Amino acid sequence: MNREAADRQRAFTALLRSPVLDRHTHPELWPLVRVHRATLGEWFAQRLGYRLVVTGSAARLFRLPLDGVVVAPRRFMPPARRVVVLTILAAAAAEDAEDITTTQDLSDRVRALSTHEDVELAHYDPDRFAERMLFVKAVHLLVSVGALRPTGRDDEDQREGWARRRDAIGGAYEVRRELLLRLVDPASLRAALTGGHDEGAPHEAAARIGLMRKLVELPVVLHEDLTDAERFYLTGQRHRVLNWCVEMTGWVVEQRAEGLALIAADETDTDLPFPRLRAADFAALMVLDELVRAHGAGSVITAVELSSAATAVRERHFKAMTNDLRVGNAVENTARDLLGALDLLRPTGAPDSWRLTAAAARYRDPRVVAVNARLDEEGEG
Repeated sequence: MNREAADRQRAFTALLRSPVLDRHTHPELWPLVRVHRATLGEWFAQRLGYRLVVTGSAARLFRLPLDGVVVAPRRFMPPARRVVVLTILAAAAAEDAEDITTTQDLSDRVRALSTHEDVELAHYDPDRFAERMLFVKAVHLLVSVGALRPTGRDDEDQREGWARRRDAIGGAYEVRRELLLRLVDPASLRAALTGGHDEGAPHEAAARIGLMRKLVELPVVLHEDLTDAERFYLTGQRHRVLNWCVEMTGWVVEQRAEGLALIAADETDTDLPFPRLRAADFAALMVLDELVRAHGAGSVITAVELSSAATAVRERHFKAMTNDLRVGNAVENTARDLLGALDLLRPTGAPDSWRLTAAAARYRDPRVVAVNARLDEEGEG
């Protein structure tokens, strides 16, 4: 593979990972996006039905809904609803702020905005520490999407320091109005309001886009999860589809009887690598193995069986557990949430009932190796 093709793949996968890229925060990736923007735009539009907007200093990928659905899975442990609400209010406040603003300035503006008679939301109360902590998370979320750019120090200690001190101005930020206004563009808003229904779209195009989105966005694609039209398209266009996946990402397509998976070359290319060298992943992996060995992939698991497996793992590997995993139902809850996000443990629709998907067998019989370093709940290996 030549350098140009490799650069296109880097740019494509980077946009999947970070839908907002700009020349300031991504100096190595931004030139690749600029150079290959025509090809990238075609790939996203024709193969995935997404919208890529590239300006003079930034790029924004919009994952438009298709038939009212956005295939990309929800972020694992997404921001709380209140944080999202405060982020939207802070974005509106930033539009009227000076080019350089501060956490305190945005907080004052949001406080005034939230009390407006036309804003039917719970009033933002910066006199409460808990509320201030939620607000700094909201500001950080705006930084992550490029709408605000720190002009100096911007770390967790600095943000928490503002939350604890009533006389601090907090971090200073450049208001990046171009990206602020790109949080929602007309095409994305129209797609969101109409549910992404395009009556004029050819049947084959909808099947192609739906199939490609599932392959690129999901951990694994089971044949049972495809629509009839997507299965028919895959049957007739399998070679083309798999070549597209490799061309865009450089990753490996793994084909099994039950489905397909696009395996990322590096764990940084996925939003939820598993298993990482941390206690939560270790606990979830061992619970998964316990369930697979006892019941087999494809089996339906009850809450009692999940709890029993979690208890067995906690007792067998007690020394490997961090303090927060040693109490109550922590191992069970951690395993359920993480394995669910990975689509290894799928809700059946019945109360307290899940199914082990076929991909769960991929993780059977893990080899446990003792290491000197302690597993870190927050660290990554």
